[in-house]
Amino acid sequence: MRKLITSLLVILVGIACFVLFLFVFQRHLIYHPRSYDSQYNLAHYTNLIPLQYQTTEGRQTSFYFYPDPHSTHIPESLWLIFGGNATLALDWYEFIARYPDDKAGFLLIEYPGYGRCEGTASPDTILASTEKAMDQLAGYLKVDRAQLENRSHILGHSLGTGAGLQYAAKHPPQQIVLVAPFTSLLDMACRTVGKPICYLLQHRFDNRARLAEIATLSPLPQVHIIHGTLDQVIPVKMGRQLANQFTQMITYREIEQADHNRIFSLAEREIYNIMQSNFTNTDQRK
Repeated sequence: MRKLITSLLVILVGIACFVLFLFVFQRHLIYHPRSYDSQYNLAHYTNLIPLQYQTTEGRQTSFYFYPDPHSTHIPESLWLIFGGNATLALDWYEFIARYPDDKAGFLLIEYPGYGRCEGTASPDTILASTEKAMDQLAGYLKVDRAQLENRSHILGHSLGTGAGLQYAAKHPPQQIVLVAPFTSLLDMACRTVGKPICYLLQHRFDNRARLAEIATLSPLPQVHIIHGTLDQVIPVKMGRQLANQFTQMITYREIEQADHNRIFSLAEREIYNIMQSNFTNTDQRK
């Protein structure tokens, strides 16, 4: 009996330690911050303006791209770009540099703790940094921020779909493009570690809830979801679930044979077309 009790205590202590580990270190399981190393030489990135600002997390640097870096004209369309959990802002450079519209500008949002930014990432700190980046860009262009908001569009990938949607719910854009979105981080946690441990999650990006808020807006922004059929990180069924829940608002497209990251190389032209489109909100699933 004593051995049984001892064994049970060891198991319980082990479970408790595991739960405590997940609770304390969950940030490291969600975010994978990186710094810029020698392969990122800012001199090689033309038409790029660093935007420096301060938040409660410390010094932050995001980037603004416009075909003419010396122009202070307001872009006809301003795309806010939100990357995945191991992506740096400058990793988007080739994608935006090839974008076939020289009247579009791009605000590349760097998350706290990533790139040149101080602090740590969370839904709140990412949102605060995005707000400040927009203020800084308005100051650089010498315009009222509302003028930028009226021309804004959002592109988010993976974790960036959560970061982009939380901003869109507060500042409705003209268009939202979500590549490989999750339904919620809680759903992802339940899929990864199971119940009930998943309920320890603190960083609750909830794309389903944010889309529900956006669905009450008038006029409705265009929302496009693009998901790869071979995505092993965020299952394609999550993109389908979001599209099926908001059929009046979302245009949905699956990319055959595309996984979580190769979707941009396999479907770059198609993503560009979607970004430039005025599609009606009809399902395009194949």
